[in-house]
Amino acid sequence: MATHWIPRASVATLIWIAVPTRAAQSQATDTTRCDSIVAAARADSVPVTVFLAVRRIDGAALPVMQAQVIGDYIRAAFVPPSPFRLTTFAGPARMRVLRPVASDTVADLRAPTITGVYRFTASKRATSVAPRIMRASLIPGFDSAAIAAIVEMARVRDLVAPPENDDSMRVDVRMSTDSTADAHRMIAATFPRMPVIDAVPRRDNPAAAFPEDERADSATSGEVVLRFVVDRSGTPDMATIELVRATSLSFARAAVVALPSQRFAPATIRGCAVGQEIDYSFSFVLPNH
Repeated sequence: MATHWIPRASVATLIWIAVPTRAAQSQATDTTRCDSIVAAARADSVPVTVFLAVRRIDGAALPVMQAQVIGDYIRAAFVPPSPFRLTTFAGPARMRVLRPVASDTVADLRAPTITGVYRFTASKRATSVAPRIMRASLIPGFDSAAIAAIVEMARVRDLVAPPENDDSMRVDVRMSTDSTADAHRMIAATFPRMPVIDAVPRRDNPAAAFPEDERADSATSGEVVLRFVVDRSGTPDMATIELVRATSLSFARAAVVALPSQRFAPATIRGCAVGQEIDYSFSFVLPNH
């Protein structure tokens, strides 16, 4: 069975159907000590760009000019939090069945990463929008600054006017250090690189259940890749899930249902646990196939 690319926006629907979302929780650690250790671990710095993309998710794509102007207004209204605390590091791809090897205990230089996704519905009848967080950035103050910028942009009613034949439209605003084809530069910065020992899945992580509807449809295998942050306790942060690819939505739902039971040795910098974004693969295979 071929693997299909599924829009990342659809993962929010999977989360609401499959498992309750939870807010990112602070970890009970000696944060003052570890903040000092992590700050002192800087190896070098790299130039980084935060990109902004504006996409309609419930109908025809936004006209290029409208999406660009919405993005320009959001960019102008966005006030970054100060201080700007970088809390999550980039990471590798991981298989659910991956076993730790020697290289997992060797530090790799990793830079922090940022991703936040925010959704609003614009209506011909409503006079304002109420954006909500679809993918939390985990940077203190960043999500609230993004929401405030979207609200300010939407005060210009013509910017978010739905097409003539539509009463409303749903739009996602994505801010990320990962560029996409429709993204534009938002912020340029210099991020530190740190010696990070990457997060690793636990040996006894349970497998995801094979979807019954796929079994009934004679499917014998499937694959799902989820992107999320492993927090400092080694737990997937359910507020950060994005769907990278999946054989079908049924397999994607099964992976999201299984994700809360997955545990990891968290990423560390000089012995202090840090958040790390990873791509995590689930493989589904029926016995005897």
